Amino acid sequence: MLALAIVLVVAGIVMLFFFTYAGVVVGIVGLLLLVAFLFGLGRSADSTQPHRF
Repeated sequence: MLALAIVLVVAGIVMLFFFTYAGVVVGIVGLLLLVAFLFGLGRSADSTQPHRF
């Protein structure tokens, strides 16, 4: 997922020169995926640790 986010951000920057609105949309989607990755969305829960309350 991280690689996809980076590719979308770079593609969005490149597309800004040719297709302005499409480049903005692709870049925003890439940034949203990057933020989701950084916040841990999509990772599986660690089930080896016991629950601590």
